[in-house]
Amino acid sequence: MLERIQKFSRILKLRENYRKEEQIVLAEERREEDAVLHRLDFLGKEKKGAVDVFRGEAERTLSLQEMWLQRQTIDVIEKRIDKSKENLHDVRRRIAGTEERLLEKHRDVRLMETYVDNLKTDADKEFRAAEQIELDDVGVIRYGRALIDATRIDASRIDAARSRDKGEDVQ
Repeated sequence: MLERIQKFSRILKLRENYRKEEQIVLAEERREEDAVLHRLDFLGKEKKGAVDVFRGEAERTLSLQEMWLQRQTIDVIEKRIDKSKENLHDVRRRIAGTEERLLEKHRDVRLMETYVDNLKTDADKEFRAAEQIELDDVGVIRYGRALIDATRIDASRIDAARSRDKGEDVQ
């Protein structure tokens, strides 16, 4: 029984390690998500600033080429924003997959914990039952010895009484 407990305890430890690895992956993906969100926030502010500059330049006379360059700057920023949104979508999709795998690993760990606990409980019951049997055996042996000693004492008293009785008959 102890071998089974050790075997399944090792399996439990292995599954706990797999769960920890998955938690590390999830933490890394969340940091990546935060970085992408930060980049999106930065790009949003950058776009707002470029649009404000473009609107502010409308008050002064600009050449067509200058207006085109400012509009290209805004377009480049929008492309970066779109790319970052795609990255965010990919990261969130990976996070969802990792969370699903982590949940499965957590279920595996809980299942193994329950099984190992049940094995330990069964082993403890078996140990206590064997110990009780041994204690009962010791009790029976002691009782038997006490009974034998009591019988010897009674036999010696009977012998003493008989020898006294014989001694009285002789006189």
